[in-house]
Amino acid sequence: MSSSASRALRILEAVGAAERPLGATEVGRALGISPATAFRGLDALERVGYVARFQASTKFVLGKAVAALRQNLLGRFPVRDVSMPYLRQLAFASGETASLTVRLGWYGLRIAAAPGTNEVTTALPLGAARPLADGCACMAILAGLDPGAVDAFAAWARRRKLRAPDLKSLAGVLADIRSRGFAVEATAFARGRAALAFPLRAGPAVAAIAIEGPLLDLARPTAHPDLPHWRGIVRSVEGVAQARPALFAGPFDHLDPDDIVLS
Repeated sequence: MSSSASRALRILEAVGAAERPLGATEVGRALGISPATAFRGLDALERVGYVARFQASTKFVLGKAVAALRQNLLGRFPVRDVSMPYLRQLAFASGETASLTVRLGWYGLRIAAAPGTNEVTTALPLGAARPLADGCACMAILAGLDPGAVDAFAAWARRRKLRAPDLKSLAGVLADIRSRGFAVEATAFARGRAALAFPLRAGPAVAAIAIEGPLLDLARPTAHPDLPHWRGIVRSVEGVAQARPALFAGPFDHLDPDDIVLS
């Protein structure tokens, strides 16, 4: 790869990883290059649609070409289309947004969502990826893996210097999820309430289905009267997985999880 192409990719990564629009000076400072060099890279990326100016300013965000690539990636997971009718059932039954997160290496990738009647403003966007110890859906997937895979994830997280529980704490959390049958996560906008996520198993967990609203009492998460109904919908998806496992295979399952790095 040429140095200019490598630099363009680094600039694209910097814009994509930022939580706000970036200008050439900020990109240059982050990458250790001059603002002029950063601007030339941004200009080239803008011309092919990978970045775009934010509200006609001198700052940049990801462009439409990246959105198209993201949609192409999400469409490569057949489980997305299989799960959508069940996500809609869960959204209707609970009133909250139901989402599907699939395992991609040591990450969870949010690939589908069905909105409920109660709007969730803090949900991750489609295409967002988080390490498997980060968040309700990711923890549900991690709890559904075999112990060797959990150890391998923990070793990978340490090498990557990621924020993660220590092994003893992690083992206890995962044991609780397995015993309960679902993961819980406190919601920032409703004190004492929790969202939940069920692991979706085809053998080991390949995905998780989450209900993203503040449905559960955090102190008594198994007490909700609708849990059996929600669990039954998820088990219907697992029935499809057992009957047609190829639909639940990921397009990157042949890769070593340690080799997959997502921003």
